[in-house]
Amino acid sequence: MRLDFSVAVHSLLYLEQKQPAVISSRELAVSMTTNPVMIRNILSVLHKQHYIRGVVGKNGGYQLDRTLAEINVGELYDLTIPPTISYARFTTGNTEASGAGSDISRNIEATLTDLFTLADTGYRAFYHQFTMADLKQDIAQHGYFKQIARLPYQGGTE
Repeated sequence: MRLDFSVAVHSLLYLEQKQPAVISSRELAVSMTTNPVMIRNILSVLHKQHYIRGVVGKNGGYQLDRTLAEINVGELYDLTIPPTISYARFTTGNTEASGAGSDISRNIEATLTDLFTLADTGYRAFYHQFTMADLKQDIAQHGYFKQIARLPYQGGTE
């Protein structure tokens, strides 16, 4: 998973906790132990989508522009991790292979890409069940998600 989603979630929760203060990207970066430039890039995306508002200037920074209950986790995930991610970098194979095992080598990329795409679709649908308020609740009372989640697949055999 790319860090963008985690940075977005952490930023929104932090801004909500610090309301009504205006929070700098530097303060957020310290909270996340990451680079302020990365933070500003993600905050720019959140600002354009009206999740946050920014104040320009020496004492500038960011504030939450919606309540946590109004922010869907799946929409935030879709915004920060586009569905158009190429899975090819996760696969092996050579589409022009010939000889022994060539069917595998020629077709493994397409097969695994289909598998990853199907899994990603399910992952995104799962995230759409929750709001940022649910995340905040799970931080306060870990295990909250397990109580409210609709889990279509539990894994394993029974």
